[in-house]
Formats: sequence, C-alpha cells, structure tokens
Amino acid sequence: MPKVTEEHREQMRRRIQEAALACIGRKGFSAVSMADIIAESGLSAGAVYVYYRSKDELFLDASRGVMRDRLGTLGALHSRRPLPHPARALALVVEDIPERGTFPGLPVQVWGEAVRRPELQTSARGILAEAASHLRRYLAAWLAEERGLPEDDAARAAERLCPAFIGLVQGYMVQVSLSPDAEETHGRYLAAVEGLLEGILAEIGPRQPESAPR
Repeated sequence: MPKVTEEHREQMRRRIQEAALACIGRKGFSAVSMADIIAESGLSAGAVYVYYRSKDELFLDASRGVMRDRLGTLGALHSRRPLPHPARALALVVEDIPERGTFPGLPVQVWGEAVRRPELQTSARGILAEAASHLRRYLAAWLAEERGLPEDDAARAAERLCPAFIGLVQGYMVQVSLSPDAEETHGRYLAAVEGLLEGILAEIGPRQPESAPR
C-alpha cells in the first residue's frame, strides 16, 4: 500500500471542509447533512468518514480554518511599525470580509449553535480566547508607544479594553452578514468605529508635550 503523506491528508481535509462550507453557505448549518457534504465533495462516504466522524466535528474544523487568517492578522498587529491606530487595526482585520462568501456568516452560525451546545461552546471560546490574546498584546503595545503609558498600566488598560474590541468585531460580523449591501455596511461601520474610538482613546494617557530645554 502506498504511504499516505500528511500533505495528502491535509489536502483531503481542506477538500471536505470546502464542500461543507459550500453547503452551509447555501442551506445553513442546521439544514446541511453529511450526505450533502459527501455529495458536494465528490468523495465516497468512507473517504469522508476517515477524516470526520460527524457533521459537528467537520463544522468545527471548517470554522477554525475560516478563522485562521483572521487570527494571523491579529497576531501580526503588534509587530507592525508604525503601530496602526486601533480603528485602522480593526479595518485591517475585517477589510476583505464582505468578499469572502460564507464569512462572516459562518462564525455567526457557530455562535448561534454554541449558545445551546456545550461541545461547540468549547471550540468557540478557544477561538475567542486566542483572538483576545492577540488583541491584548497589540493594544498594550499601542498604548505604551502611542499614549506613553508605562508597560504595566498599558497592559491593564489593554485588559479593560479588549472585551469591547472583541465586541466590535462580533458586531461587525453580525451587521455585515445580515446586510442587503455588505460593502456599504462595511464602510459605514468602520467610519462609526473610528469616530467612537477617537473619543474613547483620547481619554487614555495622552502623550504630554516635552518641556523645552532650559
């Protein structure tokens, strides 16, 4: 028997995930069956069940895959120079979402299902915890460099602000996924967030002008 490589296994997983996302995009999670996904993938039932034992398991893996690039963008924010303003950082995270098919509708479906299903809650919480970790690191760096806060104060302020930033991203996904005009909603939402954050962040440790040398 030829040896199955990890690269081949990953290609198969992605093929099955893409089939699942296509089905979910058309019918919604609750209405999709494993039979739908198997037919969409063009694989045999046996081949699909080698990788995924249930729709829930497949759904969670596909959700993590969809979120992977978003988390990568969040993880890279703190290393950008100059550090982007938080309103710009949010724009970077969501800038191509209206063009991405099942995204942002898929995370919204995950959250809806997770409300009543503990096995989905665990995965959803893990994704949110990872996102929050990246955001806290970025916000602490921005507050220290751009607002002149000592590191400990910047870390505490970032901890306080982080839930609100997560909420802004979640609110964006809900509004865009329900909007009849995703591009228009995208622009209006980001403009509103920029105005909101300008007021809030102006109150946090503004950098004082240096005294003139004597």
